Amino acid sequence: MEFKKLHDWPESKIDAFKIQQEMADRVETFGNVSDIKLIAAVDTAYGHNSETIYAASVVVTFPEIEVIEKTFQYDKVKFPYIPGLFYFREGSVIIKALTKIQAEPDMLIIHGHGITHPRRCGMASHIGIGFNKPTIGCARKLLVGYHQQLPLSKGSFQAIIMNNKKVGYAFRSKDKVKPIFVSPGHLCAVDEAKDIMVKCLRGYRFPEPLRLAHLFANKYKRHMEKKINLDK
Repeated sequence: MEFKKLHDWPESKIDAFKIQQEMADRVETFGNVSDIKLIAAVDTAYGHNSETIYAASVVVTFPEIEVIEKTFQYDKVKFPYIPGLFYFREGSVIIKALTKIQAEPDMLIIHGHGITHPRRCGMASHIGIGFNKPTIGCARKLLVGYHQQLPLSKGSFQAIIMNNKKVGYAFRSKDKVKPIFVSPGHLCAVDEAKDIMVKCLRGYRFPEPLRLAHLFANKYKRHMEKKINLDK
């Protein structure tokens, strides 16, 4: 896949805020998803002392969720941990992993937020804009906004509201398990994002493509760190 460079990588928090504000104007959240055949998901794992980030992307068929391709990439951490600016910490290695994909996925799923973000431009939005692909963000914690209390039963959901607008969903994917937080990143509507995520669930808390990417990223990390130790 090809990623269009949209800006220089920031060196400060102020520069990163400015980039997010500019990119937020490019985000499009309308229904543009049809006939999905391939989905690419990506996740990361941190190495020893959090000095290195390992990324794995996985391409699966939809709706079967059969793996057809995997790619990997690692890089040194170059940006500090700042809530709301996670893209600038992990984005470069995620982009490199995704650009290695030979297939042409119809949808991207990112471990992070889309428009449920203080500046309406989270990790999934940045990635979606750069690849010009329909993109969904799926996160473990709510970064901004609020939702009504969810029942403890699997399949329950509530809209996430920010500035009096629906920007995503809190969705309980398993009984009595913490919900996931789903929002469109780019070229995808709020309800579409939830519906696609639901179709990707396979009995675990996270949608299967993202769960697989998480497993592959950690396996890749273990492999590389073992190799590095053997080479010393």
